[in-house]
Amino acid sequence: MTSTLSFELTDKVVIITGAGRGIGRAIAEMCARHGANLALGSRTVAESEAVAERCRGSGRRAVAWPLDVGSVATIREFVAQTLATFGRVDVLVNNAGYNLPKPALEYSESEYDAIVNINLKGVFFMSTAVAQSMIERGIEGSIITITSQAGVVGAPLRSVYSAAKAGAGHLARTLAAEWAPHRITVNAVAPTFTRTPMLEAALHNPDFARNLEKVPLGRTAEPEEIAAAVVFLASPAARMITGQVLCVDGGFTAV
Repeated sequence: MTSTLSFELTDKVVIITGAGRGIGRAIAEMCARHGANLALGSRTVAESEAVAERCRGSGRRAVAWPLDVGSVATIREFVAQTLATFGRVDVLVNNAGYNLPKPALEYSESEYDAIVNINLKGVFFMSTAVAQSMIERGIEGSIITITSQAGVVGAPLRSVYSAAKAGAGHLARTLAAEWAPHRITVNAVAPTFTRTPMLEAALHNPDFARNLEKVPLGRTAEPEEIAAAVVFLASPAARMITGQVLCVDGGFTAV
């Protein structure tokens, strides 16, 4: 048993949503370096195709197709394309996310729906579509959702996002228990503030920048540090880990 506990993803087929930039791009590139073949989805196909090209430079197969996780029909079409191209899915990374920070009293119904559709509804239907394919093919797969430290502790001005990310984390626990008989592991990774173009723009706001003082390690995370946690959970070394929310947060939720 010990000899099978590798950290490699050799020839595994990995779906990554929101793969065109930031954390999604880092996950894709690190999975490729560890031997995975990739189906990359995003609403901005030019960006995810550029990521696919870099992954192909690592000698792996990689394709990029349009994907709007707020649309169940689009999710099903994307999974069908992946199965037609690769024949299987071994790992799903639910990375696509959306936030619109503002006071709770100011959200409109349409804004609420947009945040919940991408961060929770899309995670549910993407996970169930992929799990169905795993069960039908007898694949001992892994499903990993990128949530947030905001889904573990309270997050003022991010009430809807925080609730949706908390829901996605608890969904991981529930699906882990439900799909354990099929040997499908389901986990979540909850990042802290991570150095992406979106965060760097937000840090120009002094009120937001003060949040960094709450990170005990005293810095933002690098996208590659989030990707490393995902690769671990997707690898054979983590087959005994399921139903967990792994906080990669520099101690933010510990204090």
